[in-house]
Amino acid sequence: MKKMKIIFILVCIILVFVLTAGCLNLAITNKFTVNKDAQISSAEYDLTMDCQTYDLLEMGVQHQGFDSVKDAIEANLSKSLGTENVVYNEIVNTQNKTVTISLTRTDTYSPPADSKISIQKDGDNIVFQDNSFNSPQASQAFAAIGTAPTFAMPVPTPAPTPMVVWNATLQGYQEIIVIPTPIPTKWVYNTTLQNYEQVEVTPTPFAPLFSAAEEQEMMQTMLSGITVDYYLEMPGNIVNTTATTVNGNKAEWHFSGTSLFNTTIYAESQPPSIPGFTSSITIIGFALVLLFFGSTRKGSR
Repeated sequence: MKKMKIIFILVCIILVFVLTAGCLNLAITNKFTVNKDAQISSAEYDLTMDCQTYDLLEMGVQHQGFDSVKDAIEANLSKSLGTENVVYNEIVNTQNKTVTISLTRTDTYSPPADSKISIQKDGDNIVFQDNSFNSPQASQAFAAIGTAPTFAMPVPTPAPTPMVVWNATLQGYQEIIVIPTPIPTKWVYNTTLQNYEQVEVTPTPFAPLFSAAEEQEMMQTMLSGITVDYYLEMPGNIVNTTATTVNGNKAEWHFSGTSLFNTTIYAESQPPSIPGFTSSITIIGFALVLLFFGSTRKGSR
């Protein structure tokens, strides 16, 4: 959930920017290499955004209680990368006015137990799965945008107060306790009765700034500017996967928009059953050929 959290922080922070500028450009690139022992031998995360988005992100993470963007991103990706041997870099391209944040880890490690990434052996095959971009809760929240009910301004009920009134039966004044109604009232002058009277006031509900359709459209626009490019290299040919593109032992996923919430990264690899078996046959065959030609040469003498 941590990776999704950083995406949600980005999405929420740049909402104002999207409304005013009408555009967003955030590219997320993930690269993983898995070895035959079902471990990650190299991992890399890249986040590329324009400088304005970075400034807004910086303000947002400080509001979340972090001292810097670096602290926020490292905290959110620690379950995927761990906390050791991670190299963090921020590169500012002044010509293109973009900022690229990179986190890399080149040593071999296993994903933490509470990670969204899992690597398991299924017989001889190795199965890799990353659920960082699969969140039913986020999908439900997105579908509910613009459908929340509109509530009226809550009005506190006044406390009971004493009041002195004329009692016609007793022909005298007496003090009574008045319990106000929770419905707000105000005093108005009644021209017919030539007197002031208290009337009920119906509170006006808050009018939403945007309609449900407009909110959905804005979120679609915002999410369409977030793209994910995911690259995975497995130790053997990939035999089953959800990938967009497969080439031997390499797989790629490319998605954006609401697919950020319902994409499962899955790949099953079939490593060579006996490592080095082919090369051993080659060496043995070559030796047999040499022995054959050697014995032939001796027989010809």
